[in-house]
Amino acid sequence: MRIVILSIGKFENSPHKAVFENYLKRSKWKVELKEIELKNSNNLSESEKKRDEAALILKTLKPSSKIIACDENGKQFKSRDFAKLLSGFAVQGDSDLTFVIGGSDGLGEEILKKAALKISFGLATLPHLMARSILVEQLYRAQTIIEGHPYHRD
Repeated sequence: MRIVILSIGKFENSPHKAVFENYLKRSKWKVELKEIELKNSNNLSESEKKRDEAALILKTLKPSSKIIACDENGKQFKSRDFAKLLSGFAVQGDSDLTFVIGGSDGLGEEILKKAALKISFGLATLPHLMARSILVEQLYRAQTIIEGHPYHRD
């Protein structure tokens, strides 16, 4: 399975980077992080930022990849159900997945419409850099569930 995490913003010195890299190292799946940044966005309104970020995301997306948007209004999954979802994608031949995480204002409508699925990590609003770490941990957890590894306990 090939997984891309496409995200607005850069880790730089974020404390979340170490957590992200730890789970990335553990994973047997090929997970690639693509960070994109909107330059000179300080003077833009929220809707202008979302529009311009959406344009950057669309330029970066691989046309053959199944797009999964990380959005606060998306569907929530228990870890076993998330693993079953990923396993199902692979069985259907959708082994090229792109998870998209927006910037601090969320994802633009154009990206949400293009997504095959919208997922949420819960009711709380998360910083977008923390969402990356949670996503990569859940991907690792899903992999261990699929392989029958004892990492996940119910």
